[in-house]
Amino acid sequence: MLKFKTFIFGLILLPCTSFATVGGPHNVEFLGYDAKDQKVYLLKHYQDGRGRLPQLYYYQFKNNKQPEKLIQVNSLYINPKTKKIDYDQDSTRFDQDILKIKKRLTPLISVNKTLTKIQIVKKTRVQKSANSGFDDLITEYQYRYKVTTPQLSSLQQKAVAYKPNLNVSQSFKIPQHNTMVVAVKYLGIPFETGYTIEDPVLLRVKK
Repeated sequence: MLKFKTFIFGLILLPCTSFATVGGPHNVEFLGYDAKDQKVYLLKHYQDGRGRLPQLYYYQFKNNKQPEKLIQVNSLYINPKTKKIDYDQDSTRFDQDILKIKKRLTPLISVNKTLTKIQIVKKTRVQKSANSGFDDLITEYQYRYKVTTPQLSSLQQKAVAYKPNLNVSQSFKIPQHNTMVVAVKYLGIPFETGYTIEDPVLLRVKK
C-alpha cells in the first residue's frame, strides 16, 4: 500500500516538473543585406526552456527617413490552422521561409569591434527587490547610451542591466551604405544565474 501511495504521489508531481522552464540568453543573428529591397535582416534567438521560434526583424533603407527603426516581421508566424500568430508551433515551415530569405541576402562585412565605442549618456543605479520571497535586493543599472565610431553614431538607446557594463559583441558594415550595425551585450536577465541580452543598434553618419 505504501509503494502504491508513493507511486501516485510521484505521478502528481510529474506534470509540474515537466512544464518547468529555465531562463537563457537572448542572442542576435545578423542574416545579411537584401540589395533589391535595401533591407538588413536579423533574428533574435531566445535560448530558454520555452523553445519559441526566433523573432525576425529588418532595417528598411529604401525610401525611409527613419532607417534606425527596427521592424518586426509577423507574417512568418501565422499558424495555418488557427490563422493567429503562434511562436510555439513546429519550426519546419518557418525554417524553410528563413532559408528562402537567406538565399537572396549578401553577407554583412565584419568590422573590428574595437573601432566602436559605447558613450554613456546617463547611468542610474537602483536597488530593487529580487522577488525571491525574501528581503533580498538586486542592483539594477539603467542606461541611456549611444554607440559611435569616428564617423558614425547611433540614436540614443536604452538598456536595463544587472552588472555595470555594456559591450559591443558584434560589429558589421552594411554593403552599399555608409552604415553599420552592431550588437550591444549586457546582463539583462537577473534570475537564476543571470543571462545576457544582445540588442541590435544601427549607426549612421554623424549629423
